[in-house]
Amino acid sequence: MAEKLKEDATQTGKKDFLVTDDSEQPSKSPTQKEKGSQSAEAEEEYFRKVTVPIDEDIKDLEEMVALKEKDCNRQLFNRLLNIIGVE
Repeated sequence: MAEKLKEDATQTGKKDFLVTDDSEQPSKSPTQKEKGSQSAEAEEEYFRKVTVPIDEDIKDLEEMVALKEKDCNRQLFNRLLNIIGVE
């Protein structure tokens, strides 16, 4: 897709917005941290603190859904028994 856009831009003469890749410069976002740096460690610690409660909440929700599913299946089974007249 990027190649097609680049080709279209060069063919139409609209080269103002073309960005060329510099293979000598490593691509690095401004938010990337050096491994082992203090801010990287703090960032990892923050994500650990945030993700653990989220993972626990997800587990609790999955358990609640499973219980509701069992309850629904039980109710459907009872309805079916009532429909066919089994007592």
